[in-house]
Amino acid sequence: MKLLVALCLMAAGVSAQYGQSGIVFPDGRLKQFTREEADNVAEIGESGVVFKDGSHKQFDMEFATLHNNLPAPARPEPVAFGPYSYTGIVMPDGNNRQFTHDEHTNILVVGPSGVVTADGKNLQLDQEGLPLPLRRKRGASEAVVGESGIITPSGQLIQLPPGVSVVAAGPSAALLSTGKGIQYDRKKRAAPSKAVVGDGGIITPGGVQFQLPHGVYIVSKGPSAALLSNGEAVQYDEKKKYVKPGPYGATGIVMPDGKNVQFTHDQSANVAVVGPSGVVMVDGRNVQLNDEGLPSRKKRSKPVVGDSGYITASGRPVQFPHGVTILIAGDTGLLLSNGEAVQLYE
Repeated sequence: MKLLVALCLMAAGVSAQYGQSGIVFPDGRLKQFTREEADNVAEIGESGVVFKDGSHKQFDMEFATLHNNLPAPARPEPVAFGPYSYTGIVMPDGNNRQFTHDEHTNILVVGPSGVVTADGKNLQLDQEGLPLPLRRKRGASEAVVGESGIITPSGQLIQLPPGVSVVAAGPSAALLSTGKGIQYDRKKRAAPSKAVVGDGGIITPGGVQFQLPHGVYIVSKGPSAALLSNGEAVQYDEKKKYVKPGPYGATGIVMPDGKNVQFTHDQSANVAVVGPSGVVMVDGRNVQLNDEGLPSRKKRSKPVVGDSGYITASGRPVQFPHGVTILIAGDTGLLLSNGEAVQLYE
């Protein structure tokens, strides 16, 4: 009988079993099932147990290996990239920190920038191969309180006088040992726009009503302006000022005499953006607008006349024939020695 008990203890020390009436754990502990627990066992397999109540238990790798009397799985070859290894850490001061058995078995893979653990908690390593401290992201509403000062949530630095310390710190203020309270300032939020924006028009904060043209809609709106689909920007403020659209639009021009110049389809499609001082075209050309919002007229270039030729106002160079000279030079033309009259403005 003693020999049987000794054999059972030896088997329990090197193996683990899940049976119909109890469990032998890898560390030698025994758990006896109650009658209800034993009657609830439906099927015991190689990797787990299925119970009659519908629940199930999954064996971990170590228990499944011992339960099936299999050889222990080969542990991957430990490769250390730095001071952090599978068995411990070599600290910068030369001291060694030895891992416990549980810490050692919890390490799965050690890489050059981090450690993967069995419990799912991964460690980040710094450039020296040492674990970084677990940092909690500081919320936007939190202040940094130290022994010599405070950094408010908005970034303001407050230096504490000598001998003064922080007695209590809360989310919005701090109490000093002198009895003084420091209220944290907050970043000011942008005030919401007071403009009324609808599908058919805009009422600016100053009360100015702006009617949208037919087919034009609002692309983007902000606290101080709105951008329309035709490229025009409506600027509004409290002083009843806004950028009034000029006579030059995406589909045509309203002339000072009241006549409308309607663009063709190609001309209208070529207009990219109409601004208060100019128009940007799709083909890359720009049109400069004057103070009245109308296209500015280009100043006519002056012709250039020399001894051997001339350049017309349009930029065309003309070379004199050999031996021909200028007899008379006027503002708009030339008379050459061969009797030819030349017009400088084409």
